[in-house]
Order: sequence, then C-alpha cells, then structure tokens
Amino acid sequence: MTQQKKIIKFFCLTIFVLLFQFSLFAQTITKGPYLVDPGNNSITIRWESDCKIDFKVFYGLNKSISDFQKAEFIAEKKGHFLYQAKIENLIGGKTYYYRVSGKKVKSQESAFTTLSSKSSSISFAVMGDSRSKPHIFEKIVDQINKKNPDLILSSGDLVGQGGDYEQWGEHYFNAASKIINHIPLFSAVGDHEADEVDGDEAVLFSHFLFPKKNHLKLWSSFDYGNAHFVALDYRHPYNAQMIEWFKKDMADSKAKWKFVIMHQPSYNFGGHCSFWGKEIWPELFRKYKVDIVFAGHSHNYERFYPTRPISQPNSFPVTYITTGGAGATLYPVVQNPFIAFAKSINHYVLVDVEKDKLSIKMILPDGAILDEVSWTKNEHGIDENYLSLIKSQEELNIMGMFAEAMATKLDRLPMGVIPALPVFNLNSKLVNEDIVFEMKLTDESRASYKMESFKGILKQGEALQVPLVIYGKKTMTITRWGEITPVLRLMVNYKTGSFQGQVKGMEMFYRAY
Repeated sequence: MTQQKKIIKFFCLTIFVLLFQFSLFAQTITKGPYLVDPGNNSITIRWESDCKIDFKVFYGLNKSISDFQKAEFIAEKKGHFLYQAKIENLIGGKTYYYRVSGKKVKSQESAFTTLSSKSSSISFAVMGDSRSKPHIFEKIVDQINKKNPDLILSSGDLVGQGGDYEQWGEHYFNAASKIINHIPLFSAVGDHEADEVDGDEAVLFSHFLFPKKNHLKLWSSFDYGNAHFVALDYRHPYNAQMIEWFKKDMADSKAKWKFVIMHQPSYNFGGHCSFWGKEIWPELFRKYKVDIVFAGHSHNYERFYPTRPISQPNSFPVTYITTGGAGATLYPVVQNPFIAFAKSINHYVLVDVEKDKLSIKMILPDGAILDEVSWTKNEHGIDENYLSLIKSQEELNIMGMFAEAMATKLDRLPMGVIPALPVFNLNSKLVNEDIVFEMKLTDESRASYKMESFKGILKQGEALQVPLVIYGKKTMTITRWGEITPVLRLMVNYKTGSFQGQVKGMEMFYRAY
C-alpha cells in the first residue's frame, strides 16, 4: 500500500470515528411527541428529550406551521427531561400540523385533528394490558392507526414493571408513538404500574401521563364532544375521596354518553376473576347512567349483557366490558349466561358514537371483527331491542360471589393420601334471598380428583365458610405461575326463590408460586 493510500485510509477512518462519536452524543427527542389532555378546543403535546434546552411547539393549519407555543419543563428522570406545551383556542374540525423544535433538536412533523363544535359523532379505541409482548402490541397499534379514531383509551398495564424506566420505551412508547403522536391518549393506572414490586407506585406512570397529579390518587375525567370520560384508580375501591369526587363529577356532567375506564373489572369471570368495588360501584354506575364500564387486568375479552336489578326496573342498564388483550399473555375465559361474548384472544375495542347510536366492535391484530353490537339512546330512552337483553343484577351478584370464592388459590396440593383443604368464604351481603347450593367438581376434573360435594344454605345477609377436602388421583405438574395440570375446577348449582342456575369457577391455582 502506498503512503498516499495509507493517509487516505487513516483520514476516512478518523472521520468515521468522529461521526460515530458525535452520533452517540447527539441531542434527541427520546419519547414522543405524544398527545394528552384532549379538549374540544385544546390539546397538550408532551415529549421527553435527553437534553435540557428551551423548546417550542410550532403549529398551524398548513405545513408552514408559523404559530408557536413555548414549552414548559416538567421533570427529569434518569437524565432525561420531560416537556409539554398546551395549545389552546384551536378551531374545531380542523387538522393542525405541528413540530417540536429546540436548539439542534427537532421532531418529525405530525398532525392532529380537532373535534368539530357541531359534531355529534366521536370514535375511540379502547385497549388494556399492552405490556410484555411489543410485537403483538405493535400489530394492535397498526390496526388502530388504520381506523384513526378521535381518542385512545387504555385500562392500564402499559408496561410490565412500572418502576423500570427502560420498559416505558421498550414496552410502550416505541410502538405507541405511531398513534399517540396524532391521537390523544387517556389511561387508567394498572397494577403493573403501581404494585410496588420494583419500588414504584405509579411514579413513572404519573411522570409520563399525569405529571401534575398525585401519583397515589390517579382519578380524572374530561369531556370530548358529546361524551364524558372517567378514569378510576383501582387502588382505591372504597376510598371516600374518590367516591365523592366521582359523584360530583358525574352530577356536573351534561354529556349524553358516559364512559368509565379502570384497571380491575367490577365483573369478570375469566382470568383474575375480579369483582372490584362490587359493594358500591355498580350502584353508582347505574345511578349516574354510565353507558359502558371498560376494564382490563384479565388478559381476555368479555362483553356482558346490560344489567340492572329486577327490583329496580326503571334503573339504568350498564354494560361491562373486559378488554385486556393488547399484548400480555392471554388468560382463559369462563362462559356463563351473563356474558354475551367472551374469548381469550389479542384484540382492541373500537367504539363509534353517531348521534343517538353507539356501536362497538372487537377487532383482532389482523383487522378481523370478532364481536360487535350496537344500540340507540335518545330522549325516550334506550331502544327496546337492547333492553330485551337485560340480565338481573341480583343473580349476577350470586354468580359473582360463588365465582370469586372458587378463585381462591390452594395452600396445599391435592395428593393421593394428603388432601388439599381449601376453605371458601361466602358472604350474601349483596344477596336478598336465602341460597340453597351444592359445590362440587366439574365433570372434567372428576377423572383426576376426588371430592365430596358440599351442600348448604347461605342465609340472606349472612356469611358462611365452605370447607372442602380434595384428593388427587393422578400425577400433577405445576407451572411457575401455579397452574395445575390436570385442570382442577369447581362448580356450583344454586337455587333461590327467584333464581336457579349454575356457575363454573376458574381453573384453580397453587398459591406457593
């Protein structure tokens, strides 16, 4: 090699190294920009950067984007800096282009569309538990992008570990940025953001989504078009402050349509078998005429028939939907007569409100529609076809009581000689009749386990303990999560003066895991 070629090679290598080093220290926007706090004439644009500088948001009705709003510095986490700019006095029904800019830093140009002041129509996507499997979540994101709704609602569990800063990029923002840069996001807090497993109690969730709220009290609401949206904090089912706030918030709302989103469901027979706040919230949802209560937590889909007490025939029928299939490992479902449709499958829900009509579609990652329903509501009430589907709140409470008891985890495995000895606690506080019942093994479990059925009477307003003795007949395997194979499942036949039915429990788990 000639001396000249050596010099050229050294020069090129030096330039490459310098450019590489410069790229390592280049100032960038690391998360976002993303849209939050939607209003009929305003929006908040938020982003994170690895540099602390003065930012502006340039925006306008065409791509010249000559108007600007100075950014507000919010907080710092892990050497990264959070900013936001609230854009107000926007014209309804218009598309605005925007770009975040700072010294040597700028975002790509994005756009959002404001809701027309004359519009009586909105659409929104609802999803939950997008954590853990970004490749599935990204497919959900792509489908939402194709529909381009006005809003995105999440029931929480955006990440697997809420206190792990890196996961907020890996599990959520890397995929979600494709939609939340032009569609506003509104989320309830999930247990994976606030369960203290990693020392966090929704601190990072609040940082990214509600930086000016108390991270221990994450309930909020907003109006958008002719709808009112409320997010509840699953950590406080019987918190007097949240309950009183909800009452006032709903009493003040003049919106035609009302929607609640929260993490843990008030009614859920599959997955975690959750009955969050069952002693007070279903009554509040009826009183304040909530059209749909959305929740996640259980990684499946359940759409309940509308429910109300038969003792209150003029009360408002509420529809409950569990939508926890946006990415996390799926859980099995349990069918029963109160569930219109249930499936253990990845999905999201699309809601369209067109004047008096509300339509729901459950959409898969490939775009297929697996469940849909619609109904109308006007000054005369809800249409008769949907009212004909109403189920009894009283019987739902009976089924929920037994299902919740049968979801108790085992402290001891059922062996051939040494039995499992679970004791289930029943409480008829929400039941206004005596219940005659029999608890026994399901047909599928009798081949692998042995148990004498328990027959009893649960008196109105009383509590009862149900002790069981379960022996195993076959070799069992236990997963790290406590799943037992062969499946161990119980069921209950019940009868009251008004109702008679059967409810199956979830697959039983071993508590040691």
